[in-house]
Amino acid sequence: MLTLSQNAATLLAETRSAQGISGDSTLRVARTTQGEERGISLGFVDAPHTGDHTGSSHGMPICVEPEVAVALDAVTIDVDTAGDVPELVLVQDD
Repeated sequence: MLTLSQNAATLLAETRSAQGISGDSTLRVARTTQGEERGISLGFVDAPHTGDHTGSSHGMPICVEPEVAVALDAVTIDVDTAGDVPELVLVQDD
């Protein structure tokens, strides 16, 4: 299952709080399409959608859309702090 690094969990919790989103909300990872480009989106939901894969990482509840769950099974969301603004990145687990 997709996991979060401690830094990513902290950044996401801070973002959730700063946006006034309930601390009980769940991070949802889902597929997105813009034109011919495909990717994933992150957002907070009150509850997982039907069929979502669910878990938690560093205290952050996570749900992953089934269509992307297999592709993200051995992936960690981490934080890249090299730039002026921290960015979430996907890192393949060893």
